[in-house]
Amino acid sequence: MCYDISSFIQKKKKYTQRHPDKNMSALENLFNEKGEPVQPIFHTTGFDHPKLAVITNKNPDEFTLFQWGLIPFWTKDSEQAEDIQNKTINARGESIFEKPAFRKAAADRRCIIMVDGFFEHQHQKKQLIPYYISLKDQSPISLAGIWEEWENPDDGQKISTVSVVTTTANSLMAEIHNNPKLKEPRMPLILHQELESEWLLDMKDKISEEQVKALIQPFDENLMNAWPVKPIRGRKNKSQSAALLEKHEYGQQLGLF
Repeated sequence: MCYDISSFIQKKKKYTQRHPDKNMSALENLFNEKGEPVQPIFHTTGFDHPKLAVITNKNPDEFTLFQWGLIPFWTKDSEQAEDIQNKTINARGESIFEKPAFRKAAADRRCIIMVDGFFEHQHQKKQLIPYYISLKDQSPISLAGIWEEWENPDDGQKISTVSVVTTTANSLMAEIHNNPKLKEPRMPLILHQELESEWLLDMKDKISEEQVKALIQPFDENLMNAWPVKPIRGRKNKSQSAALLEKHEYGQQLGLF
């Protein structure tokens, strides 16, 4: 699964290199005049519902900021929205066209979510060891997502939200995401650059449901880096610091390094 990420750490140049044709205006206040992050997010969790950098199929020429945790269009009120958001941080790729919370978004509203990296926990005996995962070329990661816009009936406010689509784990992520309580190891759906435009295609006349499902595949582990870091959860680990991403030795890990 993908509940913890880092974002807006790399310079603005990295984002523009990955998507040179996209309008960055929505992200401008996140970087200073030198293109350096003003307030980098070294770690955040989906349960805090932060705003993430998103490129949508309806507005593919620019970045926007959407809240993490999808609120379906049919949500009745704020209380229901709050409850649903904590259950829609991720969307299992194999069933996005069947689940009531996701199927409309899967068909009509797909997006790319840009992050610098993400965290996953390895189970080793009674210990949880967090790992930080990024790309070897240090470019931002394009996560496949689905999005919705919900209007709060209480105040008329429109809220744009996203879920991260997940898939089966590759060999690297399978060794990290080894929770014995789960049926199988998972990982976020990372899109190769040449597949990003295909993920954003309109299903009405350009791409079928079967073609979308064919894109839901594990990413090449040879293009990824992973290393253990200090615990990222808990009140004492809320501070934003580059130290959160530094390699930390726990002793013997499960054969990864």
